[in-house]
Amino acid sequence: MKNKILLSTLVIFLVLSLIGCSGVVTPPLHDKEEILILVNNYLLALSNREYELAKTYCIPNGNAYQAVEVYQNIPYLDSSTLIFTAYLNYIEVYGINAEININLTLTATVCFGDICATESETLYNYSIYLARVSGAWKLK
Repeated sequence: MKNKILLSTLVIFLVLSLIGCSGVVTPPLHDKEEILILVNNYLLALSNREYELAKTYCIPNGNAYQAVEVYQNIPYLDSSTLIFTAYLNYIEVYGINAEININLTLTATVCFGDICATESETLYNYSIYLARVSGAWKLK
Protein backbone atom coordinates (compact mmCIF):
# COMPACT_ATOMS: atom_id res chain seq x y z
CA MET A 1 0.00 0.00 0.00
CA LYS A 2 2.85 2.39 0.90
CA ASN A 3 4.48 1.65 -2.49
CA LYS A 4 1.29 2.63 -4.34
CA ILE A 5 1.02 5.89 -2.42
CA LEU A 6 4.69 6.65 -2.96
CA LEU A 7 4.44 5.84 -6.67
CA SER A 8 1.27 7.93 -7.04
CA THR A 9 2.96 10.85 -5.28
CA LEU A 10 6.00 10.65 -7.54
CA VAL A 11 3.82 10.48 -10.67
CA ILE A 12 1.76 13.49 -9.55
CA PHE A 13 4.96 15.42 -8.73
CA LEU A 14 6.40 14.59 -12.15
CA VAL A 15 3.22 15.66 -13.95
CA LEU A 16 3.03 18.94 -12.01
CA SER A 17 6.69 19.71 -12.65
CA LEU A 18 6.27 19.09 -16.38
CA ILE A 19 3.15 21.27 -16.50
CA GLY A 20 5.10 24.02 -14.77
CA CYS A 21 7.64 24.14 -17.58
CA SER A 22 6.20 27.03 -19.56
CA GLY A 23 9.37 27.97 -21.43
CA VAL A 24 9.14 27.14 -25.10
CA VAL A 25 12.42 26.07 -26.62
CA THR A 26 12.64 26.57 -30.36
CA PRO A 27 14.86 23.97 -31.96
CA PRO A 28 17.66 25.39 -34.10
CA LEU A 29 17.05 25.46 -37.82
CA HIS A 30 18.65 22.72 -39.78
CA ASP A 31 21.64 24.07 -41.71
CA LYS A 32 19.97 23.58 -45.10
CA GLU A 33 16.84 25.47 -44.02
CA GLU A 34 18.94 28.27 -42.57
CA ILE A 35 20.96 28.53 -45.80
CA LEU A 36 17.84 28.62 -47.97
CA ILE A 37 16.32 31.39 -45.82
CA LEU A 38 19.59 33.35 -45.98
CA VAL A 39 19.81 33.15 -49.78
CA ASN A 40 16.14 34.09 -50.19
CA ASN A 41 16.58 37.09 -47.86
CA TYR A 42 19.69 38.17 -49.77
CA LEU A 43 17.91 38.00 -53.12
CA LEU A 44 14.84 39.78 -51.70
CA ALA A 45 17.04 42.57 -50.37
CA LEU A 46 18.65 42.93 -53.82
CA SER A 47 15.23 42.98 -55.49
CA ASN A 48 14.06 45.70 -53.06
CA ARG A 49 17.26 47.72 -53.54
CA GLU A 50 18.11 47.31 -49.86
CA TYR A 51 21.80 47.04 -50.61
CA GLU A 52 23.11 47.60 -47.09
CA LEU A 53 20.78 44.86 -45.83
CA ALA A 54 21.96 42.52 -48.60
CA LYS A 55 25.58 43.11 -47.53
CA THR A 56 24.78 41.94 -43.99
CA TYR A 57 24.22 38.43 -45.39
CA CYS A 58 27.72 38.39 -46.89
CA ILE A 59 31.32 38.03 -45.84
CA PRO A 60 32.78 41.54 -46.32
CA ASN A 61 34.58 41.90 -49.65
CA GLY A 62 33.59 38.37 -50.75
CA ASN A 63 32.10 37.69 -54.18
CA ALA A 64 28.47 38.07 -53.01
CA TYR A 65 29.33 41.33 -51.24
CA GLN A 66 31.02 42.69 -54.36
CA ALA A 67 28.00 41.65 -56.46
CA VAL A 68 25.83 43.84 -54.23
CA GLU A 69 28.15 46.77 -54.85
CA VAL A 70 27.92 46.20 -58.61
CA TYR A 71 24.11 46.28 -58.51
CA GLN A 72 24.23 49.27 -56.18
CA ASN A 73 26.28 51.23 -58.71
CA ILE A 74 24.10 50.51 -61.77
CA PRO A 75 22.25 53.69 -62.69
CA TYR A 76 18.57 52.72 -62.47
CA LEU A 77 15.70 54.77 -63.71
CA ASP A 78 13.10 55.45 -61.01
CA SER A 79 10.55 53.40 -62.89
CA SER A 80 12.67 50.27 -63.32
CA THR A 81 12.60 47.05 -61.29
CA LEU A 82 14.99 44.16 -60.94
CA ILE A 83 13.63 40.95 -59.39
CA PHE A 84 15.76 37.95 -58.41
CA THR A 85 13.97 34.61 -58.09
CA ALA A 86 15.66 31.38 -57.02
CA TYR A 87 14.57 27.82 -57.75
CA LEU A 88 16.43 25.36 -55.56
CA ASN A 89 18.37 22.50 -57.12
CA TYR A 90 20.33 21.32 -54.06
CA ILE A 91 22.18 22.34 -50.91
CA GLU A 92 25.36 20.64 -49.73
CA VAL A 93 26.92 21.29 -46.32
CA TYR A 94 30.60 20.45 -45.74
CA GLY A 95 31.32 21.28 -42.09
CA ILE A 96 31.68 25.07 -41.93
CA ASN A 97 31.32 25.49 -45.71
CA ALA A 98 28.28 25.01 -47.92
CA GLU A 99 27.10 25.29 -51.50
CA ILE A 100 23.61 26.06 -52.71
CA ASN A 101 22.82 25.41 -56.36
CA ILE A 102 19.86 27.26 -57.84
CA ASN A 103 18.35 28.27 -61.11
CA LEU A 104 18.40 32.05 -60.74
CA THR A 105 15.93 34.07 -62.77
CA LEU A 106 16.55 37.78 -63.14
CA THR A 107 13.60 39.81 -64.37
CA ALA A 108 14.17 43.45 -65.33
CA THR A 109 11.37 45.85 -66.15
CA VAL A 110 12.06 49.35 -67.48
CA CYS A 111 9.32 51.88 -68.14
CA PHE A 112 9.42 55.10 -70.10
CA GLY A 113 6.13 56.81 -69.43
CA ASP A 114 3.36 54.33 -70.23
CA ILE A 115 5.64 52.06 -72.26
CA CYS A 116 7.27 49.21 -70.32
CA ALA A 117 9.60 46.46 -71.40
CA THR A 118 10.29 43.32 -69.40
CA GLU A 119 13.13 40.90 -69.98
CA SER A 120 13.95 37.72 -68.06
CA GLU A 121 17.06 35.60 -68.03
CA THR A 122 17.66 32.38 -66.12
CA LEU A 123 21.08 31.23 -65.01
CA TYR A 124 20.87 27.46 -64.67
CA ASN A 125 22.90 25.59 -62.04
CA TYR A 126 24.11 28.81 -60.45
CA SER A 127 26.19 28.00 -57.35
CA ILE A 128 26.50 30.24 -54.32
CA TYR A 129 29.09 29.40 -51.68
CA LEU A 130 28.72 30.00 -47.97
CA ALA A 131 30.79 29.77 -44.80
CA ARG A 132 29.80 29.58 -41.16
CA VAL A 133 31.22 32.67 -39.44
CA SER A 134 30.77 33.10 -35.68
CA GLY A 135 27.96 30.54 -35.71
CA ALA A 136 25.98 32.09 -38.60
CA TRP A 137 25.99 31.30 -42.30
CA LYS A 138 27.32 34.05 -44.60
CA LEU A 139 27.59 34.23 -48.38
CA LYS A 140 31.16 34.10 -49.68
